[in-house]
Amino acid sequence: MGGTETVRRSPEHLGLGVKLGYGIGDFGFNLVLQATAVHLLFFFTDVYAISAAAAGGIFLASKIWDAVIDPGLGVLIDNTRTRWGGKRPYLLFGAVPLGISVALLFLAPPLPPSWKIVYSAATFILFCTALSVVNIPYSALTATMTLDSRARSGLSAWRMSLALVGTLVAAGATRPLVALLPSELTGFRVVGAVYGLLAALITLVTFFSVRERVAEEREAGIGFRQYLKVLTGNPPFLFLTLGMFLFMIAIGMTASGVNYFFKYNLRAESSASLALLALLGTAVLFIPVFLLLANRTSKRLAFVLGMSTLAAVLAALYFVGERSVGLTIGLFVVGGIGMSSIYLCPWAMLPDTVEYSQWKLGIRREGILYGTYFFFNQFGSAVAGYLLGMGLHLAGYVANVEQSARSLAGIRLLMSLVPLFFIVAGIVLIGFYSITAERHRQMVQEIYGGDKQSG
Repeated sequence: MGGTETVRRSPEHLGLGVKLGYGIGDFGFNLVLQATAVHLLFFFTDVYAISAAAAGGIFLASKIWDAVIDPGLGVLIDNTRTRWGGKRPYLLFGAVPLGISVALLFLAPPLPPSWKIVYSAATFILFCTALSVVNIPYSALTATMTLDSRARSGLSAWRMSLALVGTLVAAGATRPLVALLPSELTGFRVVGAVYGLLAALITLVTFFSVRERVAEEREAGIGFRQYLKVLTGNPPFLFLTLGMFLFMIAIGMTASGVNYFFKYNLRAESSASLALLALLGTAVLFIPVFLLLANRTSKRLAFVLGMSTLAAVLAALYFVGERSVGLTIGLFVVGGIGMSSIYLCPWAMLPDTVEYSQWKLGIRREGILYGTYFFFNQFGSAVAGYLLGMGLHLAGYVANVEQSARSLAGIRLLMSLVPLFFIVAGIVLIGFYSITAERHRQMVQEIYGGDKQSG
């Protein structure tokens, strides 16, 4: 193992205020992130009158841009040194731009059809950039707040519990809040502005609540080949990242498809928010269960069991989901049990890949790992929007009219069996993730004491 980097260990105890202050940051991020993931495609097609194909293209274009900036942000973060640390400054200076970008995204000014597409694409790219600037360093803080694998699981549980609360608000409260205003367009404008303000304020709260406790001593910078080595020489990171990419496609398609499925297939548009609340509310409740399972067995096993449960629900949704609103919501409750795992397990697994890189390669670079991981997560969500938008277009979907039998079948397929395929493929990849709690302890011991063996 090569390299000259060292990382000074710090006390592992994290107080309640630190956990809460860190976790609430993901409430704000998920409030705006899930508002776009669940409602933006519907907002584009049924409110702002953009075609489904164009809306899907906007989602994909935004992530082509992210492919450029997210790894670059990771490099920048790794080389940032300030009196606040290397990651916290991005929360301080990125909070206000994030809030403004959310408000602009849902502003939807009256424009000619072609300019609506341009405006929506520009503001969505702005939002994705602002989110990356704060969310990549925020996520990487987990690896610098503690070196203990179980402590990271607990910290991730706090973070993801509050993230799910933000997701619940975005998924379940957005449409009812919009309905309080005179029109859908006005409602989305006001809700977008409020969500943006909340996200900015909460990001600042997190900045003032946390500290970077793992002090880093490293060379000023490393070259492109070494950064590439950090990624390609870390198989657990690659399997986790690619598996999550596939899972995010699946979940994005299902979540975004709910509005269409309930509006057109079940003719119960008002129940769409209830279904999302059932899915995500159950996920919140079962995070402690998956935390216990992950600690008693392994994070990988807990993750695979959870996603397998969600896969079974998607299969059932295709075959019986149209029978009744109550049955569909019941399936979403069961699906929420499995979906709980994706809000805990990967975020507890990812920090351990940082020590894997340091142990095997002698290079510790949280920023590039988290930047790449965050890109693939967001790219998965964008691919979901693109596939759903193009799928609706190919199925003959036309907004706000009676749908044909072909279109209704397409909506059902796009939110069930197509996502199911991606989940099964993702489960296969996650099965190859090799870092257990015991192996992580051994890596940390070898890094900070005794001989460092390459593996």
